Amino acid sequence: MPAERVAVKVRFVVLVVAAALLAGGPLAAQAKKPSAATLPCPDCNPPKRFWWGFGELMVVQAVPSTINHVRGAEWAKISPASWATNLENPWQWDNNQFLNNQFSHPYHGSLYFNAGRTNGYNFWESVPWAFGGSLMWEEFGESWAPSPNDWFNTSLGGITLGEMLYRMSTLTLDNTATGMERVLREIGATLLNPPMGFNRLMAGRMNDITANPASWRPTKIWAAMDGGYQGLSGSSTQDSAGGSRDQGLFALRVEYGDPIADLGKAPFSTFRLMADLNSNASPKRRLSNLYARGSLAAWPLSQSDRASHQLAVLMTYEYISLPGLEFGGQGFVGGVVSRFGAPKGFRVETELFANFMPIAALQSDYYVTEEGRDYDYGLGIGASAAARAVWGTRAALSARGRYLWTPVLSGFNGDHYQTVGSLEGRLYLLRGLGVTSTLLLYHRSSNYELYPDITADGTLFRIGASYSFGRGGP
Repeated sequence: MPAERVAVKVRFVVLVVAAALLAGGPLAAQAKKPSAATLPCPDCNPPKRFWWGFGELMVVQAVPSTINHVRGAEWAKISPASWATNLENPWQWDNNQFLNNQFSHPYHGSLYFNAGRTNGYNFWESVPWAFGGSLMWEEFGESWAPSPNDWFNTSLGGITLGEMLYRMSTLTLDNTATGMERVLREIGATLLNPPMGFNRLMAGRMNDITANPASWRPTKIWAAMDGGYQGLSGSSTQDSAGGSRDQGLFALRVEYGDPIADLGKAPFSTFRLMADLNSNASPKRRLSNLYARGSLAAWPLSQSDRASHQLAVLMTYEYISLPGLEFGGQGFVGGVVSRFGAPKGFRVETELFANFMPIAALQSDYYVTEEGRDYDYGLGIGASAAARAVWGTRAALSARGRYLWTPVLSGFNGDHYQTVGSLEGRLYLLRGLGVTSTLLLYHRSSNYELYPDITADGTLFRIGASYSFGRGGP
C-alpha cells in the first residue's frame, strides 16, 4: 500500500491548496449575487440525521475494507470468528509504517467525524462519531488485534483534521454562486470533505440558490503560498530511509479567523494550518510537515484598548517526516494568549502553553520491525512559547520554542527529550508578493534503559518567495 498512502497524502495537501485558492482567489470576485436577506437558508439550522450519518460511516469503513480484501490483505480477512477474538483478547500496539499510522489513520478519522458533522451535528456532538467509528474499525474492521495507537490517532487526529476540513469546505462553498464558479466551488468542497459533497448531492442543494450561514465565513482569512529552497544540516540528517539535504520547497500557510479575538467562540472559529511539500526527497517524505491547531475554548483574563489576555485551550495535530526526524502527535495545548497593540496596526501576539499529547510517535534509534515501524510511542508532555510581531501589511516576525518529554510506552524503554526553536520572517513587497525566511534549530536527547544513549542535533534553513492573499492577515 505505500503508493496508495503517498497518493492520499499528496491529494490532501493539493486539495487544501485548491480550497484556499477557491475561497480567496479570483473566483471570489464575480458578478452581482442575490441578496442574502431575500433567500432561504436551509444550511443555517440543518436537521440531525443520525441514520443517514451512520450509513455514511459504514460506507467509509466498507470501502477500504473491501478493496483490501480483494487485494488479499491478511488484515482485511474479517469474519465473526475474528470479531470474537478481537473482543475477547487484549489490545496490542501495532507496527505499521509512520505514514500509515500518523497520517492515513487520522485522515480516515476525519471522515468518521464528518459523517456526523455534515448531518446536522455540531463540533462536540460529532466527537463521538470519530471515537465510535474508530472503535468499530478496531474491533470489527480488521482481523488483527485492536491497537491503542490506531484508536487514539484516528479519533483525536480525525477530530482536528475533520473540523479543519469541514470549515475549509464550507469556506469554499457559496450558495449564491452560479455557473462555472458554482461548479468549481462544489467540486472543491466535495474533494475536501466527501461526506458533505455526498449529502449536498443527495439533498439536491448543489444547484439551489440559498443564503450562506454566518458560520461559513470567518472574521478573517489569510493564506500564503511559499516556494523556494530548504537546507538541512546536522547529525539528525543521517537517515537510512533516504532524503536530500538540499530540497525545493512548496509551503502553504492558512490562518482562519482572528487568532486572539475568536478564541472564545465556537470550537475552531480560529485555526492554523501548515503544510510542506519537498522535492529531492524519498516518496514517503514528500509531505514533510502537516500541522493543524484549532481553538476549543477561552476565558478572558483582562481587556483594555491596547492589550488583551485570555486563558485558552486548543487542539493540535502534528506530522513531521524529515531525514533523521519523524514525529507525530495528537493532543492539546493550554495557557495564556495575549495581544498588545492595535489589531490592524502594529501588534505583538504572544502565547505561553503547557503541552499534552495522549499519543506521540518519535523516530527510534533502535526499534525497527518487519512491517516498517521505526519509531517509539509515548506520551508528549512539555511547554511552548511563541511571540509574533506584525507591522500591518508590511512585515511579520515570529519566534517559537518548545520543550517536549516523551516517556516511551511502546518500543525500547527509555525517555526522549526534544527542544526546538525557530525564527521566521515575512516581508511583503507588492500586492501580496514578498519574501520569507525561516531558521529552525533542533536537539534531541534519548536515554535508553538497555542501549547507549543518543543525542541528535539539526538545523533547517528556508528562503523563498511568497504570495499571500485574503483579508485581515498577518
